[in-house]
Amino acid sequence: MTRKLTLIAAVLAVALSAAAGSALANGGAHAAGSKTISVRDSFFSPKSLTVSKGTTLRFVWAGRLPHNIVGPGTNIGARVRGSVSVRARSGSYICTIHRGMKVSVRVR
Repeated sequence: MTRKLTLIAAVLAVALSAAAGSALANGGAHAAGSKTISVRDSFFSPKSLTVSKGTTLRFVWAGRLPHNIVGPGTNIGARVRGSVSVRARSGSYICTIHRGMKVSVRVR
């Protein structure tokens, strides 16, 4: 009976290891996560980033001036405080209130 359980445990360990490796190789959801972008007075930080498919962008207001965010599939109204999370899409996210305030995002 002990040999049988040991064999079953070994087979399960190999199967789980293979499944985990496959999920990572295929860009599984666990690889995506979240990235924070600070919305500061007249600039975003960072100014550009590359993220995995399925990543969430978390915009966090950290200045004293109001900012809005317009970008691919995103239209967040002006605010001074708080945070908003959106699904990352490739393209530029801008504040239309402050000319030149932009963050570029690339999704792979």
